[in-house]
Amino acid sequence: MLRFSRGKAYELAREYLATGGASGMPVIRFGRLLRVPRALFEQWIGGPVTWPIPTTHACEPVAIASPVASVTSMSHATRPPVRRSARVEQPSIPFPA
Repeated sequence: MLRFSRGKAYELAREYLATGGASGMPVIRFGRLLRVPRALFEQWIGGPVTWPIPTTHACEPVAIASPVASVTSMSHATRPPVRRSARVEQPSIPFPA
């Protein structure tokens, strides 16, 4: 999203933890895991996190839809049917007796 490497993200996270939140990317430690709270991340980048990132000109309207809403709003009737392979009866002994 910010177009920097994972190594740079960890560097910024370590900086945040080392400076007590004075600089770096905001993170919270859960044991060995580092998590980035969305609210602090949005505050850090200076705006809301939206997907997809608009790439149009300022004069064109942009409609941004949540990717989760488009999947969960699909009804069962509009989903494609699940293909299941037909079961083939096989003899219990794979070789002639």
